[in-house]
Amino acid sequence: MDWSLIWTAVGGIAQAAAAIATFLAVGVALWLGIREGRRSLRARYDDARPILQIVSDPQSIPVQQGNELYLDWNKPQFSIEIQNVGNGPALNVRSVIYGPEAVAIPNPKSLTADKIHRSDERENHWYQWTTDAVSQRENSPKKLDYVLAGSHPLRSNNFAEANKYIESKDHKQKYTFNAPKQPVSRSKEPTCICRVTITYHDIFHRKHASIYDLIFRQGWQVVALIDDVISDLGDLAG
Repeated sequence: MDWSLIWTAVGGIAQAAAAIATFLAVGVALWLGIREGRRSLRARYDDARPILQIVSDPQSIPVQQGNELYLDWNKPQFSIEIQNVGNGPALNVRSVIYGPEAVAIPNPKSLTADKIHRSDERENHWYQWTTDAVSQRENSPKKLDYVLAGSHPLRSNNFAEANKYIESKDHKQKYTFNAPKQPVSRSKEPTCICRVTITYHDIFHRKHASIYDLIFRQGWQVVALIDDVISDLGDLAG
């Protein structure tokens, strides 16, 4: 038996094992460094994250007199108030207000039957397009001034059907501009009057969204506060 060959082979295996161990150690160190870098970047993002919330009275939204379930599309302009409760300024603020996917109206064929759906108003909307900035933790609310789409001579501000939604970059959250359909039956299901979608940027040029529904006789309900969306309203407008 040639022991020199055996010891040579053992030495080669030991060297290979040492090389693998070194490679794994370097890989682990790199992975830990990347993870720590991501955590640090995440912390920086969080420290500068704006969050816009609606503080306006629900009565700021124009509804039909005597029938508060339905929006008043004859109102060309109005304002609502928001505040930035986040840690950084909100830049390039834009917003739209849409009604429900379909409104519930009395059934003309029966006075006692449940309501029926009508969806001819789903494209109507108001918009705020002044790209204002809202500073963080301001004591006084910021007004967003809305204009009825189609009433401005220089901008129609329409959205293609394929663009009428906000989606997070991880594709886990997706919300349409329209509020949910109003219920037609006499149930305890909430009735949405409208949906307010607001998009804005942080100082790192990341895009965010705040989405609220106005619930009949209940007030504002948070739908989503999305961190890092794919497209803002400016990207989606036609």
